[in-house]
Amino acid sequence: MSTKTESPVIGITISIFTDAGPQVIFNSAEKHVSEDQAFNLSIRIMTLIGEEISGDIYGPLPVPSNEEYLCLAYAFFVKSTFTTDPRLNNRPSVICVIFQRQLKRIVSHAQGLILSYLSNVTPDIFQTEDDFIPEKIKEIDTRLTALISTNPIRIYRVSKDKLIEHIDPVMIPSDAYVVADLEKKTLFVLYDQHLSPVRKRNVSIMIDSLNEKEYRRGFNKRIIDSEEEKEQLLNFFGLKTKI
Repeated sequence: MSTKTESPVIGITISIFTDAGPQVIFNSAEKHVSEDQAFNLSIRIMTLIGEEISGDIYGPLPVPSNEEYLCLAYAFFVKSTFTTDPRLNNRPSVICVIFQRQLKRIVSHAQGLILSYLSNVTPDIFQTEDDFIPEKIKEIDTRLTALISTNPIRIYRVSKDKLIEHIDPVMIPSDAYVVADLEKKTLFVLYDQHLSPVRKRNVSIMIDSLNEKEYRRGFNKRIIDSEEEKEQLLNFFGLKTKI
C-alpha cells in the first residue's frame, strides 16, 4: 500500500489592499502560478468581493490565464498600522487556496473544513498588517495543504472473483482502502501504517455510513492491522497492481 501523501492544493497566495492597491505578499504556488497571475487574481477577487468582506469563502474561482487551476478565496480584514487613507484603517486581505481543476470535487467537499479553519485562526494570528510574517504565513500554508492531503478512501466491491471500484474512482494514491466482499459479507479495511488516529476515526465513520446505506448494516467490518495480512489481501483481491 502506498504511503505517499498528496494534496490537490498546490499552494496559497496571500494578498492585502495597501494604500497603493492590491499587493501579493506570499505565493507558495509560484511554480505553477506566476507572480503576474497571482497579482491579477488578487485584483479580480478584491474587485469581485468589493466591500462585502465578511470572513467568508468564495469560489471555486478561475486563476487568470491558467486553465489548470482554480482557487477558493477567503476574505477578511486586518488593522492598518500606518496609512495615509483613513478608509484603509481596516485593510481587506485575501487568502487564496489554489488547487488542481481536475480535483475540484475533492476540494469542494473540504470547503467547509477550510472555512472553519480560516475563520477560527485568522482573527488570532493576523490582527494587523504587521502580523503577516513568514513564520505565521508558512504555518497557514502547511495547515491548509494538510487539511485535504488525506486522499479519498478507495472502495471496491468483490463478487465472483470480479473487482469493481465502488464509488467515484479518483486516480491518486490513497491512505485507506475498503473492500466489500459480497460473499463473505465483510468490509475489509486496509489502513496505511502511518494513518493518524483522527484519520482512522473519520474512515471508520465513513465505513459505518457505507454499511448502513448500501448494506443495511448487514456486513461485518474487519480492520486489517497486520502488514503481512495486508499484503496477502492486496494480492488476493488483485489490488497490488492498482495501488
